[in-house]
Formats: sequence, structure tokens, C-alpha cells
Amino acid sequence: MAKHFGSIMDFTRQRNNDLMRAYREQLALANYIVMPEIFEKVAESPAKRFWVSEERAAVEISRMLAGKPFSRMRPNKREMFQEIFRRYIALRDLHPEMSLFELVSFIVHQPAPKFYFTPRTVGEFIYRIKNGWYDKQHDRYRQHIDRK
Repeated sequence: MAKHFGSIMDFTRQRNNDLMRAYREQLALANYIVMPEIFEKVAESPAKRFWVSEERAAVEISRMLAGKPFSRMRPNKREMFQEIFRRYIALRDLHPEMSLFELVSFIVHQPAPKFYFTPRTVGEFIYRIKNGWYDKQHDRYRQHIDRK
């Protein structure tokens, strides 16, 4: 099932707002600002939710249930899916009437213990947010749609 562009942009905007919230919190807490340290603290900060789509999480949880090894996946993503899987197993036993997708959808919208991004990725996201890169992408897409 393909997502329409608006839902991707909503997800991106929410993720960016959450990152900027954590970034501002870390700046406020810092005695002195060393950006790589700030980015590392942001990456380790609690997130409002797991920043992965319900569909992607459901695919990975299905793979884990089938005992399939992780495809070439970065360690932080693997850690995120292991946490989602741990929560899935606990919830599945409490709610056997719910489907895998329903349970995973519920879980990914729960607060996450951290962002599961590398400090470098956090820095790239924040740089793009501050420079309006995401707004330009959205504007470019809107112009394309309006021409149709």
C-alpha cells in the first residue's frame, strides 16, 4: 500500500518537530555548546514515538517472528526493531484478538526511549531543517502537483 505524499510530509514534519524539540532541550541544558556532543545527546533523547512507518515495522516484526535474520541493517535500526518486537510480544499476549498490524501500529506511536539515529544523522536532519530544505522539497512537490 503506497502512502500519498501528504502523509509522508506529515510524518517528516512531525519527526522534524520532535528532533527540534530535543535539540532545543539539549542546547538549553548545555553549559557550553559542542555540536557533535549536542547531536549525540539528541540521538539518545527520548522521542515522542518510534520514527518508522507502521508498514515497515510490521514487515520487520513479521520477519523476526519467522526467524529470518536481519537484512543488512544499521545497528541502531536493529536495536529499534528489537525494542518494537519486545513490546509486540508483550502486547500480543495481552491482546490475542488484535492483528500484528494493529499491535505494531499501536507500538510505533508510543514514546520511544531514543531516536535511533546516529549523531551524524541528527546533525544532517537539523542542518536541513534550519536551512529550509524540507520546506523547499514540499514546495517543489506542490508545484509539480499544481501543474497536473
